[in-house]
Amino acid sequence: MSDRYDLVVIGAGSGGLVGARFAAQLGARVALVEKKRIGGDCTWTGCVPSKALIKAAKVAHQIRTATRYGICTSAPTADMSAVREYVRSAVHAVYELETPEALAREKVDVILGAAQFLDAETINVGERTIRANSFLLTTGAHAFIPPPLSTTSPR
Repeated sequence: MSDRYDLVVIGAGSGGLVGARFAAQLGARVALVEKKRIGGDCTWTGCVPSKALIKAAKVAHQIRTATRYGICTSAPTADMSAVREYVRSAVHAVYELETPEALAREKVDVILGAAQFLDAETINVGERTIRANSFLLTTGAHAFIPPPLSTTSPR
């Protein structure tokens, strides 16, 4: 089976989601390929869960320091099971906007699996051959700390 797209976005993290949606809004026929989970680190382990946890901590801090504003409260206690559920619900709420079904409503075809380039305009994903005019690679990155500069090297 071979499909032809205007754009294939490889990597469905935050960058890939934005790129695929934007291209679809412009009228392009778009496929979004992801080998793991749609949403990437931001949805599952980074931005969304960390911001939800920070929000819970901020609320606890505001309660602890409310007396400076003339508001008397008792010291808050954290129910960590409830905090974890709040974080999970935040992740779920974001993912609901990123499901294959939600993306299909935005005219983005989601293809789950690892992409392998065959040539400049063809990839394989599992048993599927996909051709495109353009590809956008949004497969993420990781930090790299370069080695220290040598003190003997010329400048």
